[in-house]
Parts: sequence; structure tokens; C-alpha cells
Amino acid sequence: MNRVYLDNAATTKIDYEVLDAMMPFLKEEYGNASSIHSFGKTAKVVLEDARDATAEFIGSSPKEIFFTGSGTESNNFAIKGIAYKFLNTEKNHIITTAIEHSAVLDTMKYLENKYDINVTYLKTDDKGKISLDELSEAIRQETFLISVMHSNNEIGIINDIKAISEKASADNIYVHTDSVQSIGKTKFNVKDLNVNFATMSAHKIYGPKGISALYIKDKTPVEKFIHGGMQERNMRGGTENIAAIAGFSKAIELIKYNYEKDVNHYLTLKNYLTEKLNCEFGDSILFNSGLENSLPNIINISFDKNKLSFDEEMILIQLDLAGIAVSGGSACTSGTHKPSYVLTELGRDKTTALGSVRISFGRNNTIQDVDFFIDCLKNIIQTG
Repeated sequence: MNRVYLDNAATTKIDYEVLDAMMPFLKEEYGNASSIHSFGKTAKVVLEDARDATAEFIGSSPKEIFFTGSGTESNNFAIKGIAYKFLNTEKNHIITTAIEHSAVLDTMKYLENKYDINVTYLKTDDKGKISLDELSEAIRQETFLISVMHSNNEIGIINDIKAISEKASADNIYVHTDSVQSIGKTKFNVKDLNVNFATMSAHKIYGPKGISALYIKDKTPVEKFIHGGMQERNMRGGTENIAAIAGFSKAIELIKYNYEKDVNHYLTLKNYLTEKLNCEFGDSILFNSGLENSLPNIINISFDKNKLSFDEEMILIQLDLAGIAVSGGSACTSGTHKPSYVLTELGRDKTTALGSVRISFGRNNTIQDVDFFIDCLKNIIQTG
């Protein structure tokens, strides 16, 4: 059976060059980077070279890069780390949006319930965009952090983080951005954006799972997140995963080399799919993601139940049985069989949100993959 993977926003296939870069550190070069002997020194060199490469890629200093185990951990590290610094002070307010990744929203809920930190959840328009005026109105004297994702993982909208940072800096407020989906798909530079925290994850850019990074701007107040060791300049205890870090570094190298080619490829597929969907379904299809000001690799769609016949709870399963891998939203909230909270926040009704399909392209997808997806979709979504 033909199998097509169109869920690259959930995770990407590890690049063979990345795997090759990892193998020596899973076999012969297995030293602990904290050891002082030659095995440890070899690992330490790999660790710091990867830190240099990551820093150079996003426009930071190496000392501002901290390796973590996941994007979720990095988000927790940033938000909790700075929140703990302000406990028992007059600064007890955070601003975020209602459509952040669950790694951010669940962390906010924890801080609200455990420490009585006040959180404002900004609403968006029907395209997922927040109002900068409403952001300004939400700022209080007690506000110490604004957390807004650089791009949304379900609908792909790209936020104006630079404008948000300008408003924040005027009030001496720190800024965190979840940039996991943006790396490799946008020109991302932390100095240009003037953020204090930025999250990136290797498995979204053809690297291994289990390794991510957090950018922390120098002199940003943040508490140590994991205790038990002096690793990561005494900010995250635990033996570094050198093999995964070597893979992360190689993935970044390949992203730099392939960036223009990758983005053009994603856009070609996105535009082609958009045309095909319009041609086949016309005004019966709803695009939850736009073509402008959005990631080049993500399309999110729903269907008009009044014009088409389908079982919104079975679309993804039927596509999977046909050999198509897509999602209905974030992989981190899959399995719950609930409508996407992102889409309901955008004003979609439960049926529309439950029947949404997120298509996310990767480096290896082809026009033929899109044609196969359309053919399968036509067999599942019936007119009349």
C-alpha cells in the first residue's frame, strides 16, 4: 500500500546525514562530557561545537544556549524559571494567548493554581492574530512576562514578535517565544526579535527526538530548572545526550544549507494543494490557515457539513487506512478525540473543529503525494 507522510509539524524523519553524525557517539566515542579524561574531552568538544553552531544559527552568543530534552522542557524551563525569580514580589502577572501550545498553556495553569500568579489569555481574531492594542491594554505594573509563540503549530500563523518585544521592553517586561515550528521555515534571529527566551527542537528539523535547546538572553533572571548536577553552566543538571546533540548540530548545518530550497519546496506544495482543494471542493472548504503571514509548510482545513457528506470523527482514521498520515491538530493533544481548542478559539463550531485536517509538508514530500492525498480525500468527503 502506498504510504504518504504529511504530518511533519508533529515530527520529521531523521536525515541520514544526521544519523551518521550521531553514530560515533553511540558506539566508540561514548564519554561523559563532564569527565576530565580524553573520552570526556572528546564529548565536551562536540557539546561546545554544537552550542556554537546553534548560537550562530539563531544570532545569539554560545553562553545563551542551553540544551534540554524537549521543546516542552524548554518552555517549562523558560516560564517557570523566570516565574520563580519573581515569587513573593509585586510582579505576579503574565500575558499569553489562548492558542499557545499545551506546553505553554498547561505551565501557565500550573503557575496560576500553585503560586497564585495571574495570567491573561489574549483572544485572537478568526485567523489567529492577536491585537497589539489589546496586548498593550493587558499590561499592568505587575506584569513580568509575555509569552507568545512565534508561529502556531496548528494553523501556521506567524506572529509579530518584534512588535510585541518593543511594547514589552518599554515596560521592562521579559518575552518568551515558542519558536519550535519556525526554525527552518522562517528567517529567525533572536537579536532582531529582541526576545529573552526562544525554544527550538531537533525533531522538527530532521534531527533526533529527545534533544532541544532554549535560548536565554544574557542577564535574564531565571532559576535553575533541574537540580542534581553542574551541567549546562549549572542551569540544568543531568548528563548531556552527546549523540543527540551531535545530531542536532548536523540538522542545523543541513537546515542552513537547504533553507531556500526547503522553503521554496514547501511553498510549491502548499500552493499546489491549495489550488487542488479549491478546484475539487470550491466554497465547501474552509481554510483555517492562510497563505500570507503563515508558515510555508502548514495547511489546516475544515469542510462545510451543509454542503458535503462526511463523518468528522472518522476523517483522520479513514485517511490513515488509505495510507495518508495527517493530523487534526497538535500531536501533543492527539488521542483525546476532542475538537481542537485552537480552532474553537478562532470561532469554529465543534463539528468544524473536530473535522479539521492539518497537512504539514516536509523535505521529502512530492507533488505526487499531494495528488494521492486529494484522491483519497475525494473518496472520503462526498458532495451532497
